[in-house]
Amino acid sequence: MMKKSEILACLKANKNISAYELSIIDKDSRELFYVLDHLEINRAVKVKTVTVKVYVNDKKSTGVSSVVVTAADDVKSLASKLSKAVTRAKSAKNPYYPLAERKENLKDLKKTKKDLNEVATKVAKAVFKADVYKNGWINSTEIFVSNFKEEFINSNGVDHVSERFKIEVECIPTWSNKKEEFELYKFYESDKTDYKKISEEIDEILNLAKARSVAKTLKDVKLPEDLPVLVKNDMLEYIVSGFAQDLHYRSQFMHDNHYSKGDKVSDTPFDLTMKPVISGCSASRKFDSHGTLLSSVKLIEKGVVRNTYGDIQFGYYNKEKKISGNLPVAQLNAEGSEYKKAPHLIIENFSSPQLESDSGYWGGEVRLARYFDGKKYIPLTGFSIAGNIYEDIKNVKFSKEEAQTSRYNGPKYMIFEGIKIS
Repeated sequence: MMKKSEILACLKANKNISAYELSIIDKDSRELFYVLDHLEINRAVKVKTVTVKVYVNDKKSTGVSSVVVTAADDVKSLASKLSKAVTRAKSAKNPYYPLAERKENLKDLKKTKKDLNEVATKVAKAVFKADVYKNGWINSTEIFVSNFKEEFINSNGVDHVSERFKIEVECIPTWSNKKEEFELYKFYESDKTDYKKISEEIDEILNLAKARSVAKTLKDVKLPEDLPVLVKNDMLEYIVSGFAQDLHYRSQFMHDNHYSKGDKVSDTPFDLTMKPVISGCSASRKFDSHGTLLSSVKLIEKGVVRNTYGDIQFGYYNKEKKISGNLPVAQLNAEGSEYKKAPHLIIENFSSPQLESDSGYWGGEVRLARYFDGKKYIPLTGFSIAGNIYEDIKNVKFSKEEAQTSRYNGPKYMIFEGIKIS
């Protein structure tokens, strides 16, 4: 692979390049693949990804094209790639926008690095610690434990270096009711080594597989009208990311947004803040793909839109005084509501959760839910829910329990009323 200095020299040698961005990502990972509880593959992987964005600017327009630098490239081949990129950039122009300016260069390097082999082994032990049931088991497991070193340089003197860590666990829990086997899917991701939490997450999904194996349908159980519906995990993240996308500079500029500053989103006084870093959220970043250093922005305060956020391109178009950058993780804060004693329906897994920003439709086919009838939980499957998020969010409530995904931290459940169940 070419040295960083050689790549920069090639960029500076091409006088047709107005500006550039260079991204270098070094990934060092340990990957474990299990069939049942038997380790089939244990491998170490090191990957370097080098990407160059070439800009061709004039006073009114900006053209951009990307180049991937491979291990086969040398000075001659890269120079050829850059020349072709310039040609492409000239024919793919947008209104002019600047690149990030140098203010403070970030050098966020870890003093001590985790032993990836040791962590991967402990993650595997945590997974199989929960695999203790007679009729339930983990069919397959994949574990990825990775260190990343990310460098960003642009032609304005921005020069950032940051390191991060991530654990990923993907598994297929299975349960047999003697007549049939039922599978669910679990994906866990975090930047913390919380082995107890991993065991708890795997134990929970195994018990949900058990519930799926005895789940009833709506033909067997009559649900009361106006039953509160609780959503979590993927659907909750879809909803939050939908609001974040709506309040992005790009959506505001393209006029395909539903909300603007000052609009009331909900009668429930919740806060939604986009942040660069939340401990445990593996999508956390301290600078975005344009090299903008990130700081938190409160998008929604007490149910009302207060701010927007986004990258330097659309921030410039919108004439934002302070451009936030593309913030990667969301923090939601709200007062928790009591729901446990009254009948309610918890949606555990969708076959394919959906949310359409234009129409506001949200819902999907439910693979597994749990209906609380006031005394006990009854597993249900084979039905759908549907609603309009822009209407339903007006009276949303939140649980006291909290949860975390790769991009979200906040209440574990959103609680909706008046949702169509069929």
